[in-house]
Amino acid sequence: MMMDPVESMQPPLAECIICHKSKLYGIHVCGQLICLDCERAIVHSNVEDEAYAHYVEGMKRIWLSALSL
Repeated sequence: MMMDPVESMQPPLAECIICHKSKLYGIHVCGQLICLDCERAIVHSNVEDEAYAHYVEGMKRIWLSALSL
């Protein structure tokens, strides 16, 4: 079975460390993906926001995974 050349050029799906959804694009920090939606939400969040603690926990998971390498 031949693969479509356009399909083979797309980056692989990866799971966002924050929202746990499979996404094509985002930023990679220490080998972990933060999708564009979560990146935008993190950048525009305030310390007082309810979701802020969730973002901090996601960032902790990134650093803990980097330490285990």
